[in-house]
Amino acid sequence: MIPNSFLHKKFISTIDTRKLLPYNSSLLVSFSGGQDSLTLLKILFDLKNFYNWKISLVHFDHRWRSDSMLASKQVLGCAKLYNLPMYYFECPKYLKTEESSRTWRYTTLINIAYSNKFTTIVSAHTATDKTETVLSNLLRGTGLDGLSSIRWSSQISNAVYLVRPLLNFYRSETAWFCRKYFLPIWMDQSNYNWTLSRNRLRQELIPYIKSYFQPQFEEKSCILSSLIAIDVDFLEQEALRIYSLIQHAELLAINYLIIRLLHPSIQGRILKIFFVSHLDLNPSSQQIGDMIFFINQSILKNINIKNYVLGIDDIWLYIGVTQKIEEIIQQDN
Repeated sequence: MIPNSFLHKKFISTIDTRKLLPYNSSLLVSFSGGQDSLTLLKILFDLKNFYNWKISLVHFDHRWRSDSMLASKQVLGCAKLYNLPMYYFECPKYLKTEESSRTWRYTTLINIAYSNKFTTIVSAHTATDKTETVLSNLLRGTGLDGLSSIRWSSQISNAVYLVRPLLNFYRSETAWFCRKYFLPIWMDQSNYNWTLSRNRLRQELIPYIKSYFQPQFEEKSCILSSLIAIDVDFLEQEALRIYSLIQHAELLAINYLIIRLLHPSIQGRILKIFFVSHLDLNPSSQQIGDMIFFINQSILKNINIKNYVLGIDDIWLYIGVTQKIEEIIQQDN
């Protein structure tokens, strides 16, 4: 019998409406031992037989805290309690920053999914995480893409998806859930390290905003992020559509005359697609801005980006290795 707490019902409604975790899926669940991941694990396990899911856990020990081994033991105890297989990884010592360790975690998750034929990677990101990410990106001066932040589902390949089924759960709700079912939350002491900006957002800024400006700040932020995500999706689809029409048939080039007619927002997205798809190079906002200025002003001068050069003739905008750009232009003429 499926438990009927309001979070169980909310979860079922969400995954069925959004088609996030289909029947017979094989799920690789990222499990930290915190209240959000404990809530996710409990709900998935309670629904496991109903949806015929195959569930495995993966835990990453960063060894950044003196008590990380104790936390890992508790996590392994949870896996044993639920009788679920677990993958355990220790962070390499040379990874010192959150960004580098995040890249390592996601790369490892994807490799496990490919190697063991998991269809879905599941993470316990919540609406509270989404709010913190939106606010953090806003303070850093992000664009629309940063404000659209965390998505319900991301396609990693034709066979593997990354799914976040708790994005309409709030941390207050997962705390209640853990108390209701006596789930053993491991208190991460690093959450109270005030040198970390994320902790100041969570413990100081967001409570201050909720107390003095907007009591429903988390809900409003999630609505804003979702609305922006719709606009971002449209812009991405439109950029891809136009990009497919203006590519050179043989060379690494796109039609410069057509690009000049487009809105700067679409111009920037097309240029990113151009660089990422051919060179696996993601140019910065400043570089994109320089390129747009270069195109719109018809400046017939090459722009160097790392080992590549961008140049134009009467029709085409080219990209190539620095010393070969002139050869490429001559070939087309």
